[in-house]
Amino acid sequence: MPFFNREKDIKYLKAVLSGEPNLVYFVYGPINSGKTTLLLKVFEELPENYRVFYINFRWRYVEEVKDLIQVLFRVKGESEKLSVFLEKILKGGVELLGRLGGIPIPEEVFELLFRRTEKVEDVFAFLRDYFSIVVDKGYSPVLVIDEMQTIKEIINASGRPVIQELFNFLVGLTKESHLCHCLCATSDCLFIESIYTDARLEGRAKYILVDDLEKKEAFKAYEGFGFKNKEVVWKHIGGKLGDMVKLYEDLKAEIEEEKALGNMLKTEISRLSALLRSLRYAPLEVTIREKRFKVGYEDLLRALAVFKEKEKLKAEEIEEPVLIGGVKENLFFYNPVEGAVRLQSRLMWNAVNKVI
Repeated sequence: MPFFNREKDIKYLKAVLSGEPNLVYFVYGPINSGKTTLLLKVFEELPENYRVFYINFRWRYVEEVKDLIQVLFRVKGESEKLSVFLEKILKGGVELLGRLGGIPIPEEVFELLFRRTEKVEDVFAFLRDYFSIVVDKGYSPVLVIDEMQTIKEIINASGRPVIQELFNFLVGLTKESHLCHCLCATSDCLFIESIYTDARLEGRAKYILVDDLEKKEAFKAYEGFGFKNKEVVWKHIGGKLGDMVKLYEDLKAEIEEEKALGNMLKTEISRLSALLRSLRYAPLEVTIREKRFKVGYEDLLRALAVFKEKEKLKAEEIEEPVLIGGVKENLFFYNPVEGAVRLQSRLMWNAVNKVI
């Protein structure tokens, strides 16, 4: 499958990682815009002395601190000192760390430190020392946390949300000690905005948008995928790389291009229709400042109808509970830098125009 080489994005991320760690970076964008693929491409092209520690919370069940610990670390069978263990692991290069997933740790060390503890403070104290050893051995560590919004509900032993403790730790790694580059990738931009405020990240964090492709760039990508009728493809799926991949896979299965596009639209219409039907009986429930709100069928219908006339809205043009519910259901993409909202994809926009 071809990779569309997003030269500007790659150049910018490489520039970020080439300097001294100083900020926490939020890599954000709509679903299936290519955030993870872009990051992995950048990591492949980093200089030899870089070591990337990649943690993906997608599809992982994280309800308590002990679950978080299980996701953060990849336990290896060695029973040697941490410094000796790391020497061996780090020499394995980027490819080895990528295959491991999580932060490699000897089984003996893991058992000693974390088997009986649920103190997130102990975890972060250990990781600070861990990355110090990596730096002392001449390597530049990069910590990447993907889809971290899944841990936002965890509370630690002291009653504080783990997510706030985590960002205090990331600020310590970057702004304060300059030990390790930290990238946090997510498509839940309301989550990013709340964390930016709650954790007091002004001057300590920065946003990097990985968006769907503009038309000119999308057409170049279409050529790489071998799409025939570019205008028709653009009308259906626009510049969303995830949808391009789906279309490409259908073409490989010898499904005609127009038929494949039609099937994709039917699937999106079915998803939207099913959601709207369910809201007639069971409204979405969202929380704003510890107060519960319900988002029903008519609420969502009114918001979606506006997008038939406008592709982008200011956030204040949508009621806050509806905005939160729409983001949660992957209908809306909220850009915290612009304070703007749009539908997650061109495919969803087409579905809205058919259903509403």
